[in-house]
Amino acid sequence: MTPSRRASLAYFAGTWALLTGFRAHAPLHLDTARDLLIARDCVLGGPCPGAGPRSSFAGLMQGATWSRLLELRELLGWELAAIERVADLLVACAAALVPLVARRLGAPANALTWALWFPLTLWTIGYPRLWNPTPWPLALVLTFLGLLHGVRTGGAPALVAAAAALALAVDIHVGAAVLVPFAVFVAAATARRPALALPAASLVFVGALAASSPGAFAENRAIVAAHAMAGLGGLVLALAAGLAARRWFAGPELRRARIVAALACIYGAVVLTLLSRVSGHGLDPRYFAPVVTPAALVVSLGLSPRIPPRVRLAIAGLVAAGHVGLWAAQRAFDPQLRLVEAEAIGRELYGRGLAFGDLYRHLRGPRAFDLVSTLAALEPPDGRAAGHETRDLLVVRADRSALPDPLPGDWRVVALEEGRVAVIVAVTPTLDLTRFEVCGDADDCTAIAVDVARFAQGPGMQWAARAHAGLADLSRRFAGATAGHYRIRRRLTEPLPRIALFRDDCRRWQLDAGEPAEVVAFTVTPGPRCRWWLPPLVEVDVRDLALSSLVAAAGGDWPL
Repeated sequence: MTPSRRASLAYFAGTWALLTGFRAHAPLHLDTARDLLIARDCVLGGPCPGAGPRSSFAGLMQGATWSRLLELRELLGWELAAIERVADLLVACAAALVPLVARRLGAPANALTWALWFPLTLWTIGYPRLWNPTPWPLALVLTFLGLLHGVRTGGAPALVAAAAALALAVDIHVGAAVLVPFAVFVAAATARRPALALPAASLVFVGALAASSPGAFAENRAIVAAHAMAGLGGLVLALAAGLAARRWFAGPELRRARIVAALACIYGAVVLTLLSRVSGHGLDPRYFAPVVTPAALVVSLGLSPRIPPRVRLAIAGLVAAGHVGLWAAQRAFDPQLRLVEAEAIGRELYGRGLAFGDLYRHLRGPRAFDLVSTLAALEPPDGRAAGHETRDLLVVRADRSALPDPLPGDWRVVALEEGRVAVIVAVTPTLDLTRFEVCGDADDCTAIAVDVARFAQGPGMQWAARAHAGLADLSRRFAGATAGHYRIRRRLTEPLPRIALFRDDCRRWQLDAGEPAEVVAFTVTPGPRCRWWLPPLVEVDVRDLALSSLVAAAGGDWPL
C-alpha cells in the first residue's frame, strides 16, 4: 500500500471514529426545520421545485442536493439520527481525499495536516448543526483535487472534472460560487489548450447545475441577469489575468500546483472577507469553507519540516482530545434541546392526537419557536385537524434526578439520553393569544390573529410554509425597529398567574409595568436572529410550587 493510500485510510478511520464515537447531537435550528419541510413537500406530493431554500447570498436559491438527502430519509422512514450518521460519513470521506490533494502538491499528508483540516472543516460547516453546508466538505475537496490535478497535467479532462465538482459544491451551498472566477483564472493560466478546456468546463458546470436543481437554476439565472455586466466583467478579468500569467506558470508542474494552492489562500482571505463585508454577515465561518483544504495543506507544507513527527502526532492528539472534550461539555452542560430529542417529544405529543396547529399556538418553553418549527416537520401525514388542545404545553429539558418526588400526576415525562428527560406540562392559559397587538418604534401597530388554518393538512397544503412560521411577517414590517411592543389581553385576572420569560435569539424580552390588570405588555429588543414570534413566556399558578421550581430550573426569569 502506498503512503498516500495509508494516509487516506488513517484520515478516514480517525475522522469516522471521532465523529461517530463522540457525536455531539445536532441542536434544534430553524434552518434544519425548513430543510426537513422542503424535503417533505417533495416526498408527500407537495410542491417540489427542484431547489433548496433561499439563501442570504443576494437572495439566491440553494440547490436541491441537501434536500434530496433529507428526502431519502423521509422515503425510507429513517430517524433523524440517521442523517447525523450520513453527515459524519461524508466528512470522513472528504478527509480520506485530503492526502490525494496533498500528493498533487508533493506534500506528505501527515498528522499536522489532519490536525489543521479537521477542526477548520467542522468550524466552517457549523458542526454539529445539520443544514446546507453539512455535506459541503466532500464537494470542496473534490474540487481542489480536480483543479490541482489539472494544474499539474494541463489536461482538459481534469479541469472538466473540477468544474463538475465545483458545480456540486455550488449546488450544496451557493457560497462556493466565489471559487468560479478563481477556477477560470487557473484554467486559463495552466491548461495546455485553454480554448478547449474553458468552454468544456463551462458547459459541464452550467449543465450540472441546470440538471441537478432546475428550479434553483432558473431563479438564480434571473437574479444573476440583473448583475450580468458586473459578473461578466469579473469573469473576463479573471480570464485575462489567467492568460497573462501563463508565462509565470510555465515552470515545473509541482511549482505550478503549489502556486495555485497559495493563491487560493490569498484569494480566500481577500475576496471572502470582502464578500462578508458587502453582504452584512460579518466574518461568518462558512464563508471560508471553500478554502479550508488549500489553507490546511499550505500551512502544513510550510510547518511540517520544522516540527518533529512526534510533535505533529501530539498536535493531532490534542485536536482529537479537544473534540472529545467539547462533546463531553455539550453532554454535561448544554441545556438546549437536540434534534433527536425533538423527535422523541414529537412522538409523545402527536401520539395524543394533537396536530401542528395545536402546538403552534400553545407550545411554551425554552427555544419554543425552534422546537415548534422542528415538530412541524415531524407531524404524521394523516390529515389530522387542530383544535384538540386548549391548554398551553410547557416543554422543558431536565435531569431526571432534578424532578420532584412524587411527580405530579399530570406531568408527562419523555426519556432522553444520559439520564435526561423532557417534561411536558399542560398549563391553563389566561392570556388571549388568538388576537393581540404588536407595535414598532413609531406606534406602527399591527393587529395579530394567530390563525392556524393555513397550517392545516390538506390537498394543497405546502409543508414548507410552516418553516419560520412567524406572525404576519413582522420581521419585515419592523426590520429597522429598535424595539417591539406586544399588548395581550387576559381572559381572566383571578387567580393572577406569574409570567416567566425564557431566553431566545432576541437581545431581551421584558414584562412592562403600568398596564391595566386585564392587559399584559411586553417589550422586545431585536437581535440578529430575532424571529418576532410570540413572547417566550409561560404562565404559572403561584400556588404550584413544583411547576415554579421546574420553570426556574429551565432558565425561566420572573421579571416582576
